Amino acid sequence: MTGSVFPFSGEAIADFTLRLIRTPSPSGQEDGVARLVFEEMAKLGFKVQIDAFGNVIGTVSAGPGPAVLLDAHMDTVGVSSPELWTRNPWGERVGDRIYGRGAMDMKGPLAAAVYGIATLRGCLERGTVVVSATVAEELVEGPALVRVAERLRPDFVVICEATSLKLARGQRGRAEVRVEVFGKPTHSSRPELGVNAAEAMVDVVRALRELQPPRHPVLGPGILVLTDVKSEPYPGLSVVPDYCLATYDRRTLPGELEDDILQPIRALAERALEGSGAHAQVAIAEDDFQTYTGRRIAAPNFAPAWFFDEDAPIVAGAVEGLRQAGIAPELSHYAFCTNGSGTAGRLGIPTIGFGPGDEELAHRVDEYIDVDELVLAARGYAAIACQLVRLGG
Repeated sequence: MTGSVFPFSGEAIADFTLRLIRTPSPSGQEDGVARLVFEEMAKLGFKVQIDAFGNVIGTVSAGPGPAVLLDAHMDTVGVSSPELWTRNPWGERVGDRIYGRGAMDMKGPLAAAVYGIATLRGCLERGTVVVSATVAEELVEGPALVRVAERLRPDFVVICEATSLKLARGQRGRAEVRVEVFGKPTHSSRPELGVNAAEAMVDVVRALRELQPPRHPVLGPGILVLTDVKSEPYPGLSVVPDYCLATYDRRTLPGELEDDILQPIRALAERALEGSGAHAQVAIAEDDFQTYTGRRIAAPNFAPAWFFDEDAPIVAGAVEGLRQAGIAPELSHYAFCTNGSGTAGRLGIPTIGFGPGDEELAHRVDEYIDVDELVLAARGYAAIACQLVRLGG
Protein backbone atom coordinates (compact mmCIF):
# COMPACT_ATOMS: atom_id res chain seq x y z
CA MET A 1 0.00 0.00 0.00
CA THR A 2 2.81 2.41 0.93
CA GLY A 3 4.13 2.53 -2.59
CA SER A 4 0.76 2.98 -4.29
CA VAL A 5 -1.87 5.66 -4.61
CA PHE A 6 -4.05 5.94 -1.50
CA PRO A 7 -7.37 4.36 -2.53
CA PHE A 8 -9.68 6.57 -0.43
CA SER A 9 -10.34 10.26 -1.02
CA GLY A 10 -10.03 12.90 1.64
CA GLU A 11 -13.74 13.49 1.11
CA ALA A 12 -14.61 10.00 2.34
CA ILE A 13 -12.57 10.41 5.52
CA ALA A 14 -13.89 13.95 6.06
CA ASP A 15 -17.48 12.78 5.63
CA PHE A 16 -17.01 10.01 8.20
CA THR A 17 -15.36 12.47 10.60
CA LEU A 18 -18.29 14.88 10.32
CA ARG A 19 -20.80 12.10 10.90
CA LEU A 20 -18.92 11.05 14.01
CA ILE A 21 -18.79 14.64 15.33
CA ARG A 22 -22.50 15.15 14.68
CA THR A 23 -23.29 12.13 16.83
CA PRO A 24 -22.88 13.16 20.48
CA SER A 25 -20.86 10.73 22.59
CA PRO A 26 -20.20 11.92 26.14
CA SER A 27 -18.55 9.31 28.31
CA GLY A 28 -21.02 6.54 29.06
CA GLN A 29 -23.21 7.45 26.08
CA GLU A 30 -21.06 6.34 23.13
CA ASP A 31 -23.67 3.93 21.70
CA GLY A 32 -24.58 6.14 18.71
CA VAL A 33 -20.96 6.55 17.63
CA ALA A 34 -20.32 2.86 18.28
CA ARG A 35 -23.06 1.96 15.80
CA LEU A 36 -21.62 4.36 13.22
CA VAL A 37 -18.13 2.90 13.61
CA PHE A 38 -19.44 -0.67 13.45
CA GLU A 39 -21.34 0.06 10.22
CA GLU A 40 -18.42 1.90 8.60
CA MET A 41 -15.94 -0.83 9.48
CA ALA A 42 -18.28 -3.52 8.14
CA LYS A 43 -18.76 -1.56 4.91
CA LEU A 44 -14.98 -1.29 4.50
CA GLY A 45 -14.45 -5.04 4.94
CA PHE A 46 -13.34 -5.34 8.56
CA LYS A 47 -14.43 -8.24 10.70
CA VAL A 48 -16.26 -6.28 13.41
CA GLN A 49 -17.56 -6.91 16.87
CA ILE A 50 -18.61 -4.93 19.94
CA ASP A 51 -17.37 -6.34 23.23
CA ALA A 52 -19.21 -6.44 26.55
CA PHE A 53 -17.91 -3.01 27.56
CA GLY A 54 -19.03 -1.35 24.32
CA ASN A 55 -15.64 -1.14 22.59
CA VAL A 56 -15.86 -1.56 18.82
CA ILE A 57 -13.15 -3.88 17.49
CA GLY A 58 -12.41 -4.10 13.75
CA THR A 59 -9.94 -6.68 12.44
CA VAL A 60 -8.02 -7.10 9.20
CA SER A 61 -6.15 -10.42 9.19
CA ALA A 62 -3.80 -12.34 6.91
CA GLY A 63 -3.59 -15.41 9.11
CA PRO A 64 -1.05 -16.35 11.80
CA GLY A 65 1.59 -13.80 12.72
CA PRO A 66 2.16 -10.67 14.79
CA ALA A 67 -0.72 -8.43 15.87
CA VAL A 68 -0.80 -4.64 15.85
CA LEU A 69 -3.55 -2.76 17.71
CA LEU A 70 -4.49 0.86 16.92
CA ASP A 71 -6.72 2.63 19.44
CA ALA A 72 -8.94 5.72 19.34
CA HIS A 73 -11.52 6.53 22.00
CA MET A 74 -15.10 7.40 21.03
CA ASP A 75 -16.10 9.61 23.96
CA THR A 76 -15.66 13.37 24.17
CA VAL A 77 -15.87 16.02 26.84
CA GLY A 78 -18.92 18.27 26.70
CA VAL A 79 -19.46 21.73 25.24
CA SER A 80 -20.16 23.99 28.22
CA SER A 81 -20.44 27.32 26.35
CA PRO A 82 -21.50 26.77 22.71
CA GLU A 83 -22.07 30.51 22.30
CA LEU A 84 -18.29 31.05 22.52
CA TRP A 85 -17.69 28.97 19.41
CA THR A 86 -17.32 30.78 16.08
CA ARG A 87 -18.18 27.52 14.28
CA ASN A 88 -20.78 24.87 14.96
CA PRO A 89 -19.51 22.78 17.90
CA TRP A 90 -21.56 19.84 16.58
CA GLY A 91 -19.69 19.71 13.28
CA GLU A 92 -19.03 22.18 10.48
CA ARG A 93 -16.68 22.10 7.51
CA VAL A 94 -15.10 25.33 6.31
CA GLY A 95 -12.87 24.75 3.30
CA ASP A 96 -10.41 22.01 4.22
CA ARG A 97 -10.96 22.36 7.96
CA ILE A 98 -13.47 20.46 10.09
CA TYR A 99 -14.68 22.05 13.33
CA GLY A 100 -16.52 20.52 16.25
CA ARG A 101 -16.18 18.81 19.59
CA GLY A 102 -14.09 15.72 19.04
CA ALA A 103 -12.64 16.86 15.71
CA MET A 104 -9.11 16.09 16.89
CA ASP A 105 -9.93 14.46 20.25
CA MET A 106 -10.49 12.11 18.73
CA LYS A 107 -13.08 11.41 16.08
CA GLY A 108 -10.88 12.66 13.24
CA PRO A 109 -8.03 10.32 14.22
CA LEU A 110 -10.54 7.48 14.60
CA ALA A 111 -11.84 8.06 11.07
CA ALA A 112 -8.28 8.20 9.70
CA ALA A 113 -7.33 4.95 11.46
CA VAL A 114 -10.40 3.11 10.15
CA TYR A 115 -9.80 4.23 6.56
CA GLY A 116 -6.04 3.77 6.77
CA ILE A 117 -6.19 0.20 8.03
CA ALA A 118 -8.99 -0.64 5.56
CA THR A 119 -6.38 -0.24 2.80
CA LEU A 120 -4.50 -3.27 4.18
CA ARG A 121 -7.20 -5.75 3.20
CA GLY A 122 -5.54 -8.12 0.75
CA CYS A 123 -2.14 -6.42 1.24
CA LEU A 124 -0.92 -7.90 4.52
CA GLU A 125 1.60 -10.70 4.09
CA ARG A 126 0.86 -12.17 7.53
CA GLY A 127 -0.53 -11.30 10.91
CA THR A 128 -3.37 -9.12 12.11
CA VAL A 129 -4.10 -5.41 12.42
CA VAL A 130 -6.92 -4.28 14.70
CA VAL A 131 -8.58 -0.89 15.20
CA SER A 132 -10.35 -0.45 18.52
CA ALA A 133 -12.80 2.38 19.19
CA THR A 134 -12.88 2.42 22.98
CA VAL A 135 -15.16 3.89 25.61
CA ALA A 136 -14.74 6.24 28.57
CA GLU A 137 -11.16 7.42 28.05
CA GLU A 138 -12.14 10.92 29.13
CA LEU A 139 -13.17 9.47 32.51
CA VAL A 140 -10.08 7.36 33.12
CA GLU A 141 -7.22 6.51 30.77
CA GLY A 142 -6.46 2.86 30.17
CA PRO A 143 -9.04 0.45 31.63
CA ALA A 144 -11.22 0.10 28.52
CA LEU A 145 -8.23 -0.48 26.23
CA VAL A 146 -6.73 -2.92 28.73
CA ARG A 147 -9.85 -5.08 28.25
CA VAL A 148 -9.25 -5.13 24.50
CA ALA A 149 -5.50 -5.73 24.77
CA GLU A 150 -5.81 -8.55 27.31
CA ARG A 151 -8.12 -10.32 24.90
CA LEU A 152 -6.11 -9.70 21.70
CA ARG A 153 -2.56 -9.82 23.16
CA PRO A 154 -1.03 -7.54 20.51
CA ASP A 155 2.69 -7.31 19.89
CA PHE A 156 2.51 -3.54 19.38
CA VAL A 157 0.02 -0.75 20.10
CA VAL A 158 -0.46 2.59 18.35
CA ILE A 159 -2.38 5.29 20.23
CA CYS A 160 -4.09 7.51 17.67
CA GLU A 161 -4.32 10.67 19.80
CA ALA A 162 -3.22 13.88 18.06
CA THR A 163 0.51 14.45 17.64
CA SER A 164 0.56 16.84 14.65
CA LEU A 165 1.78 13.77 12.71
CA LYS A 166 4.82 13.42 14.97
CA LEU A 167 5.77 10.14 16.61
CA ALA A 168 5.09 10.14 20.36
CA ARG A 169 7.23 7.67 22.25
CA GLY A 170 5.96 8.33 25.74
CA GLN A 171 3.90 10.37 28.17
CA ARG A 172 3.70 11.28 31.81
CA GLY A 173 1.00 9.41 33.66
CA ARG A 174 -1.60 10.75 36.05
CA ALA A 175 -2.69 10.00 39.59
CA GLU A 176 -5.69 11.57 41.31
CA VAL A 177 -4.64 11.84 44.95
CA ARG A 178 -7.16 12.37 47.77
CA VAL A 179 -5.84 14.04 50.92
CA GLU A 180 -8.41 13.84 53.71
CA VAL A 181 -8.01 15.69 57.00
CA PHE A 182 -10.13 14.73 60.00
CA GLY A 183 -10.71 17.13 62.89
CA LYS A 184 -13.30 17.57 65.66
CA PRO A 185 -16.55 19.55 65.35
CA THR A 186 -17.62 22.31 67.69
CA HIS A 187 -19.64 25.51 67.65
CA SER A 188 -17.71 28.24 65.86
CA SER A 189 -18.10 30.51 68.89
CA ARG A 190 -15.91 28.06 70.85
CA PRO A 191 -13.26 26.96 68.33
CA GLU A 192 -10.87 25.95 71.11
CA LEU A 193 -13.14 22.98 71.88
CA GLY A 194 -12.72 21.43 68.46
CA VAL A 195 -10.14 20.79 65.75
CA ASN A 196 -10.71 22.79 62.56
CA ALA A 197 -10.07 20.43 59.64
CA ALA A 198 -10.12 23.27 57.09
CA GLU A 199 -7.41 25.21 58.93
CA ALA A 200 -5.39 22.04 59.33
CA MET A 201 -5.70 21.45 55.59
CA VAL A 202 -4.16 24.87 54.97
CA ASP A 203 -1.05 23.65 56.79
CA VAL A 204 -0.99 20.48 54.69
CA VAL A 205 -1.35 22.42 51.44
CA ARG A 206 1.50 24.73 52.43
CA ALA A 207 3.69 21.75 53.27
CA LEU A 208 2.97 20.04 49.95
CA ARG A 209 4.10 23.16 48.07
CA GLU A 210 7.61 22.27 49.23
CA LEU A 211 7.52 18.79 47.68
CA GLN A 212 10.23 18.53 45.04
CA PRO A 213 8.94 16.42 42.13
CA PRO A 214 11.20 13.94 40.33
CA ARG A 215 12.14 14.72 36.73
CA HIS A 216 12.46 12.67 33.55
CA PRO A 217 15.06 13.88 31.01
CA VAL A 218 12.50 13.92 28.18
CA LEU A 219 9.04 13.96 29.76
CA GLY A 220 9.81 16.59 32.38
CA PRO A 221 8.79 16.89 36.06
CA GLY A 222 6.26 14.81 37.96
CA ILE A 223 4.31 17.87 39.07
CA LEU A 224 1.75 17.96 41.90
CA VAL A 225 -1.19 20.34 41.36
CA LEU A 226 -4.00 21.16 43.80
CA THR A 227 -7.30 20.98 41.90
CA ASP A 228 -9.98 21.43 44.60
CA VAL A 229 -10.63 21.73 48.33
CA LYS A 230 -13.92 20.94 50.08
CA SER A 231 -14.81 21.03 53.77
CA GLU A 232 -17.78 19.52 55.58
CA PRO A 233 -20.29 20.34 56.78
CA TYR A 234 -20.97 22.78 53.98
CA PRO A 235 -22.19 25.43 54.36
CA GLY A 236 -20.59 25.57 57.78
CA LEU A 237 -23.16 27.62 59.69
CA SER A 238 -21.80 28.26 63.18
CA VAL A 239 -19.86 25.02 63.14
CA VAL A 240 -16.15 24.24 62.88
CA PRO A 241 -15.62 21.80 59.99
CA ASP A 242 -14.45 18.37 61.12
CA TYR A 243 -13.56 17.12 57.64
CA CYS A 244 -11.69 18.55 54.67
CA LEU A 245 -10.79 16.94 51.34
CA ALA A 246 -8.12 18.20 48.96
CA THR A 247 -7.70 16.64 45.53
CA TYR A 248 -4.34 16.70 43.78
CA ASP A 249 -3.34 15.87 40.22
CA ARG A 250 0.08 14.23 40.24
CA ARG A 251 1.75 13.71 36.87
CA THR A 252 3.66 10.43 37.16
CA LEU A 253 6.93 9.38 35.53
CA PRO A 254 8.03 6.01 34.09
CA GLY A 255 8.59 3.40 36.76
CA GLU A 256 6.65 5.19 39.49
CA LEU A 257 4.15 3.03 41.39
CA GLU A 258 1.26 4.12 43.60
CA ASP A 259 3.32 3.97 46.80
CA ASP A 260 6.06 6.08 45.18
CA ILE A 261 3.44 8.80 44.76
CA LEU A 262 1.69 8.46 48.11
CA GLN A 263 4.53 8.03 50.61
CA PRO A 264 6.12 11.51 50.23
CA ILE A 265 2.69 13.15 50.43
CA ARG A 266 1.77 11.15 53.54
CA ALA A 267 5.05 12.05 55.24
CA LEU A 268 4.64 15.78 54.64
CA ALA A 269 0.96 15.73 55.67
CA GLU A 270 1.72 13.94 58.94
CA ARG A 271 4.53 16.37 59.72
CA ALA A 272 2.29 19.37 58.97
CA LEU A 273 -0.40 18.11 61.38
CA GLU A 274 1.88 17.26 64.30
CA GLY A 275 0.37 18.62 67.53
CA SER A 276 -2.77 19.93 65.80
CA GLY A 277 -5.11 17.19 66.93
CA ALA A 278 -6.04 16.48 63.29
CA HIS A 279 -4.96 13.49 61.28
CA ALA A 280 -4.76 12.77 57.56
CA GLN A 281 -5.42 9.93 55.15
CA VAL A 282 -3.81 9.92 51.70
CA ALA A 283 -4.96 7.59 48.91
CA ILE A 284 -5.45 7.22 45.18
CA ALA A 285 -9.03 8.05 44.15
CA GLU A 286 -11.20 5.25 42.80
CA ASP A 287 -13.12 5.48 39.54
CA ASP A 288 -16.40 3.64 39.35
CA PHE A 289 -18.66 4.07 36.34
CA GLN A 290 -20.99 2.21 34.03
CA THR A 291 -20.47 1.93 30.29
CA TYR A 292 -23.32 2.35 27.81
CA THR A 293 -23.73 -1.44 27.69
CA GLY A 294 -24.36 -1.57 31.44
CA ARG A 295 -20.95 -2.99 32.37
CA ARG A 296 -19.32 -1.51 35.45
CA ILE A 297 -15.67 -0.48 35.46
CA ALA A 298 -14.03 0.12 38.83
CA ALA A 299 -10.34 1.05 38.90
CA PRO A 300 -7.87 3.27 40.75
CA ASN A 301 -7.44 6.65 39.08
CA PHE A 302 -3.78 5.90 38.49
CA ALA A 303 -2.50 5.98 34.92
CA PRO A 304 1.16 4.90 34.72
CA ALA A 305 3.69 6.80 32.62
CA TRP A 306 5.60 5.14 29.78
CA PHE A 307 8.53 5.88 27.51
CA PHE A 308 10.52 4.09 24.79
CA ASP A 309 14.00 4.97 23.57
CA GLU A 310 14.41 5.94 19.94
CA ASP A 311 16.23 2.68 19.18
CA ALA A 312 13.39 0.55 20.57
CA PRO A 313 12.02 -1.72 17.80
CA ILE A 314 8.57 -0.15 17.89
CA VAL A 315 9.97 3.37 17.53
CA ALA A 316 12.49 2.46 14.84
CA GLY A 317 9.85 0.46 12.97
CA ALA A 318 7.32 3.28 13.08
CA VAL A 319 9.96 5.76 11.88
CA GLU A 320 10.70 3.53 8.89
CA GLY A 321 6.99 3.09 8.17
CA LEU A 322 6.43 6.85 8.11
CA ARG A 323 9.39 7.34 5.78
CA GLN A 324 7.89 4.78 3.39
CA ALA A 325 4.59 6.70 3.51
CA GLY A 326 6.35 9.95 2.58
CA ILE A 327 5.94 11.48 6.05
CA ALA A 328 9.09 12.94 7.61
CA PRO A 329 9.31 11.27 11.04
CA GLU A 330 9.82 13.59 14.00
CA LEU A 331 10.02 12.20 17.53
CA SER A 332 7.88 13.73 20.24
CA HIS A 333 5.89 12.82 23.35
CA TYR A 334 2.44 13.52 24.74
CA ALA A 335 1.93 16.34 27.22
CA PHE A 336 -1.29 14.72 28.44
CA CYS A 337 -2.32 11.22 29.50
CA THR A 338 -3.62 8.60 27.03
CA ASN A 339 -4.88 5.03 26.87
CA GLY A 340 -1.22 4.07 26.43
CA SER A 341 -1.10 4.11 30.24
CA GLY A 342 -3.04 0.86 30.03
CA THR A 343 -1.10 -0.94 27.31
CA ALA A 344 2.44 0.30 27.97
CA GLY A 345 2.16 1.40 31.59
CA ARG A 346 0.17 -1.51 33.00
CA LEU A 347 0.61 -4.36 30.52
CA GLY A 348 4.14 -3.58 29.29
CA ILE A 349 3.17 -3.77 25.59
CA PRO A 350 5.40 -1.66 23.32
CA THR A 351 3.32 1.42 22.50
CA ILE A 352 3.69 4.61 20.46
CA GLY A 353 1.42 7.51 19.57
CA PHE A 354 0.69 9.00 16.15
CA GLY A 355 -2.20 11.10 15.00
CA PRO A 356 -3.48 14.11 13.08
CA GLY A 357 -4.34 17.38 14.79
CA ASP A 358 -2.75 19.72 17.32
CA GLU A 359 -2.99 18.35 20.86
CA GLU A 360 -3.22 21.90 22.24
CA LEU A 361 -6.74 22.13 20.77
CA ALA A 362 -8.06 19.36 23.04
CA HIS A 363 -11.15 20.38 25.05
CA ARG A 364 -11.01 23.95 23.71
CA VAL A 365 -13.39 26.26 21.90
CA ASP A 366 -13.27 25.95 18.08
CA GLU A 367 -11.54 22.57 18.14
CA TYR A 368 -10.70 21.59 14.56
CA ILE A 369 -8.75 19.27 12.30
CA ASP A 370 -7.50 19.68 8.72
CA VAL A 371 -8.62 17.23 6.03
CA ASP A 372 -5.10 17.05 4.55
CA GLU A 373 -3.79 15.83 7.92
CA LEU A 374 -6.51 13.19 8.09
CA VAL A 375 -5.37 11.75 4.76
CA LEU A 376 -1.70 11.81 5.75
CA ALA A 377 -2.55 10.16 9.05
CA ALA A 378 -4.48 7.39 7.28
CA ARG A 379 -1.44 6.71 5.09
CA GLY A 380 0.78 6.81 8.15
CA TYR A 381 -1.36 4.36 10.13
CA ALA A 382 -1.29 1.84 7.29
CA ALA A 383 2.46 2.18 6.80
CA ILE A 384 3.27 1.93 10.51
CA ALA A 385 1.05 -1.15 10.89
CA CYS A 386 2.67 -2.87 7.89
CA GLN A 387 6.16 -2.23 9.21
CA LEU A 388 5.36 -3.35 12.74
CA VAL A 389 3.76 -6.58 11.45
CA ARG A 390 7.01 -7.30 9.64
CA LEU A 391 8.99 -6.71 12.84
CA GLY A 392 6.68 -8.55 15.22
CA GLY A 393 6.84 -12.10 16.41
